[in-house]
Amino acid sequence: MQDETKTESSGWGWLPSWRPTSMSLLKSTEAKILSCIQNDLWARFVTLPTQDRIWTLTVTNKNLRKAPDKAARTPLVMVHGFGGGVGLWIQNLDPLCRSRPLLAFDLLGFGRSSRPWFPPDPAQAEQRFLDSIEHWRRALGLDRMILLGHSLGGYLATSYAIQYPESYFHLNSV
Repeated sequence: MQDETKTESSGWGWLPSWRPTSMSLLKSTEAKILSCIQNDLWARFVTLPTQDRIWTLTVTNKNLRKAPDKAARTPLVMVHGFGGGVGLWIQNLDPLCRSRPLLAFDLLGFGRSSRPWFPPDPAQAEQRFLDSIEHWRRALGLDRMILLGHSLGGYLATSYAIQYPESYFHLNSV
């Protein structure tokens, strides 16, 4: 009872407590989540020039028999929000890959991607994210992409499109 009173009186009793985890637990949990994908799934790390690694999923429609037109070959790239990762998109992966390849990745510092140091200055931290997305795009050899971002991912997708307008085909933010 004494601990409850202390928590209630501090005003922080409603906050969830931090639960440490591990990359191996994240990997096994993600594998269970991704096992429901009905289309072709390729999961891998993409190594950047900084040696940071970005966890990346590619989902393609296994039933697409005809060659898609040029616009349909432009991949849809999904950027998750703060505290998220590729698992955020699990219910969207199969439906959204019907007519074009789909890529989803964990931003640096999230999910299974590397956890590099970020500068404390917000503009420099934003630039670090943008540079990592551009290096990721180049490493995959993507000439163009359709960006779809959620929350922080929408902000970064918009900032990226402003800084690298030649790299995106269309921008969606939710």
